[in-house]
Amino acid sequence: MALAKEEIASFLAERRNAVLGTIRKDGSPQLNPMWFHWTGEVFYISTTRARFKYDSIRRDPRVTLCIDDATGFKTVIVEGRADVIEDDIWGPTRTIVEKYVEAGHVEARMARMRTEPRVLLVIRPEKWISWNMALRAGPPRS
Repeated sequence: MALAKEEIASFLAERRNAVLGTIRKDGSPQLNPMWFHWTGEVFYISTTRARFKYDSIRRDPRVTLCIDDATGFKTVIVEGRADVIEDDIWGPTRTIVEKYVEAGHVEARMARMRTEPRVLLVIRPEKWISWNMALRAGPPRS
């Protein structure tokens, strides 16, 4: 059973990883667990220029995100395209850090991140898939 829009928003506001799928140069998939922030319109993900995903997205902006809760049997999958933002990234990056890092450690984390060649990925969803297996009668089918 698909999640309602409000359930998706609540689910994405929780502290959980998104697995980011990008396409390598040879066409094979690359998966990376990432911190994210959902604005209600786009996903923000902070990364560095030194990561393979940076080069992959510059070459081919198609991405997939999978946000999963195995214990609650909920999943949200988003397919879309990522833009790489190189300037004015610190406001959204701070929002991501504040979601995942305890308040007393945010400044130290931000200070360390500012020494890295960081960029912001902005992912615009084109397709949504979601489910809540807990609402099904009986165990999940494979």
